[in-house]
Amino acid sequence: MSEQEKVQLAEIFQCSRCGYCCQGETTVSLDGDDQQRMIKELGLSREEVAQRFWRITGSVVQMQIIDGHCIFYNDTTGCTVHVGRPWRCGQWPLHPSILEDENNFTTISQSCPGINKDISYEEFREKLRLLLEQERKLIC
Repeated sequence: MSEQEKVQLAEIFQCSRCGYCCQGETTVSLDGDDQQRMIKELGLSREEVAQRFWRITGSVVQMQIIDGHCIFYNDTTGCTVHVGRPWRCGQWPLHPSILEDENNFTTISQSCPGINKDISYEEFREKLRLLLEQERKLIC
């Protein structure tokens, strides 16, 4: 694929940092790379980050939930660890399930102001498919 053929993320999504995706009683798991990136961004020891911000169950590491949202979400500034956020947070809302089911796209796009609603589902789907091919881990 030539440089001219490459799809740009902004063609289908531009994050408004609304925080909608940070709400809820569940959170994402952090892989080893996520943990290291977060530790570096926070400038704290692994032990301190684990104690203050993570919920660890066996080998599963997740961010804590406070008052129905991710511990890193702030009503004023949004994600306070944006650069160090888990890749799954960075992937949202461009989850691969959108490729398989238009209902997933409809549901997600209704709650996410950053999704480009000026293009058809078919065009969105094709651009996302190409983006996922271009990137090992797509981060929005």
